[in-house]
This record gives sequence, C-alpha cells and structure tokens, in this order.
Amino acid sequence: MSQLSCRKEEEEEQYQFLAEEMCEESNANCNQTTGTLTMIDQDLNCLPFPVTASEISKNQQNDQNLSGLMVKKKRAATERIARIALADLAKYFDLPIVEASRNLKVGLTVLKRKCREFGIPRWPHRKIKSLDTLIRDLQEAEREQTENKAAAIAVAKRKRLLENEKRSIERKPCMEIQSETKRFRQDVFKRRHRARAFKNQTQSISPN
Repeated sequence: MSQLSCRKEEEEEQYQFLAEEMCEESNANCNQTTGTLTMIDQDLNCLPFPVTASEISKNQQNDQNLSGLMVKKKRAATERIARIALADLAKYFDLPIVEASRNLKVGLTVLKRKCREFGIPRWPHRKIKSLDTLIRDLQEAEREQTENKAAAIAVAKRKRLLENEKRSIERKPCMEIQSETKRFRQDVFKRRHRARAFKNQTQSISPN
C-alpha cells in the first residue's frame, strides 16, 4: 500500500509539473502574439516624432510669405515695365536691340512688345547708326574745308539736315530715311570705294 501511494504522489507531481510547463509556454506564446499585433497595428507612414499643430501652422505661414513675396516681385516688375516710355527707349536707339534690352533690364521679348505698343515695327538701330556715320564724315569734311568757304557752308548745311532727321527718327522711329539722304549716302559709299581702289592700285604700282 505504501508503494502504491508513493507512485500516485510521483504521478501527481509529474502531472502538475507538466501542467505548469504547458501554462508557461502558452503565456509566452500569448505575449509574442500580443507584441506582434501591436507592431502590426502601428502606422508605418507615421513619423517617429509627431508634428505639432504649431509647427504645421508655422510651415503654412512660411509658404504664404514666400508666395506673397513672389506675387509682389511679379507685380513690381509688371509696374516697372508699364512705366517704360518712348523716351526711355530712345536713349538706346543707337545700340543693338539686345544691348538695349540689357540696359533697360528687361527681356528681349518684353522690349519687342513695348516697341509694338509704341508703333515701332523695327528697332531703329541701323538707321540711327547710318546717320551718325554720315554726320561724322561731314564733321571731318567740315574741318578740312577751311579755305573753301562755300564748300564749308554746304557741308554744315548738310550736317544740320542729317541731325534734324536723326532727331525726327528718335521721336518717330517708324520713319524711314529720306530719299535725298539715301542718295547722299550712296554717293559717300561710292567715293569711299573709289578712294580705296585708288589707294590699292597705288600700293601695287609703287614697288615696281
């Protein structure tokens, strides 16, 4: 009898030990499952540090300030372009249109648009430059005609006519050069060509 009772006690202890082990394993599995579910429930798109409402409002205010500055700059540029008058353009008629746009601090397209507003179909740089060249030639001729007074008077008269024509074109850039001025310019070109040809001919003959 004593042996049977000892066996029963040993079996009961083994059964209790097995039951405790099973309970511990089940508790561990429950903890792991709970941790996994907690990780799964987390939003992966969330930042590790939450953004506060004050930071959001600050960012929105910065964006609004930047957009406001851009609008102000654009408005200021538009107003400055609108204030450009024909007199401002006339200051740079003697320059190519690209250089004039740089000096006026506007784009080439903007300058062409302003020219159309003032009725200027073509930038008058070439006409002004041609008249300036003729005026300089007449100034040199005027200095040379010190003895011949009649020729000096004729040169001075022609120079005044060209200067008046230049001022007229600056006021009305759509004006064309007068026919008489074109004929005079053609005569000047012919004289220059004959002078160069004569000079080259003289240089080619002189070594012989």
